[in-house]
Amino acid sequence: MRVVVALCRNAQGEYLLAQRAANAHLAGTWEFPGGKVEVGESDADALARELDEELGVTCDHMEALLTRHFDYPDRSITLQAYTVLLSPDACARVIGREGQALQWLRPEAMASLATPAANAPLIAALRWPPCWAISPEASAAAVLDWAATRCQAATEVGLVLRLPRWPLAEYIALAQSVAALCQRAGVPLLLHGDVRVCEQVAAAGFHASSQQAATWQAQGLKKRDVLPATYALAVAAHSADELRCAEQVMADWAWLSPVQATQSHPEANGLGWVAWAALVQCTSLPVYGLGGLTPAAVHQARAHGGVGVAGIRGF
Repeated sequence: MRVVVALCRNAQGEYLLAQRAANAHLAGTWEFPGGKVEVGESDADALARELDEELGVTCDHMEALLTRHFDYPDRSITLQAYTVLLSPDACARVIGREGQALQWLRPEAMASLATPAANAPLIAALRWPPCWAISPEASAAAVLDWAATRCQAATEVGLVLRLPRWPLAEYIALAQSVAALCQRAGVPLLLHGDVRVCEQVAAAGFHASSQQAATWQAQGLKKRDVLPATYALAVAAHSADELRCAEQVMADWAWLSPVQATQSHPEANGLGWVAWAALVQCTSLPVYGLGGLTPAAVHQARAHGGVGVAGIRGF
């Protein structure tokens, strides 16, 4: 079964969500409008029909965002999400024609909302950058220059300050400077290494290794137990088991690698996009591709079920 979903956006950067009826499956949860593609319909035809039936509006332009596959005991579903920019006139005419409640929200406000698990990758794709640049191992001056250059670039990118060999005190001092740059530029920053750094630096989140996640899982700890309440948690994973571990510690997303062979880990064979996509299907988490990629691979990642890509040299 093929399902199309419309991520309808207004001029304020808010997206439209509809509430499922009280007698429906997952009653009361909020989801993006859309529905099943009927036999003989194109995605565009199906989306136009669903928007008319559910909301009473039409769309002039839609852009593919990401594709996700779900295998259930009785069926397989391919979910294709599209971003749809509605005109101010169309936004004013939106109505729940099936009696459903509607609301417009910015992506960051959706985190506290009850939504179906299948919507998590869609919300992540809206809320977080499609690309994450990971810092090189370099001097403090070089890392600051790296961060400043990327903060000044007119691209959608987040930064990950990953310096595993640095002493904690030196890392905190540098992280505070990088965080100040990112805050001024409106660029999200993820910290890495010792979680104690999160107590000293205001950042968007923390990038945990698969080993850290496994330790937390063994100790019965969740994200809320190890990070400040405002922090997002991204967990590195290389297998289906590690993806499940990331889920159990309540990660916000996973980095799944290596998609391709890398200079930093030449001993690890790349998964390739087909095997990578098969692993993505094992989790409800949003997934970023990592390993031998450049920002140009975002479209490939999204076509294979991911929300974006990350890397060091290619970024």
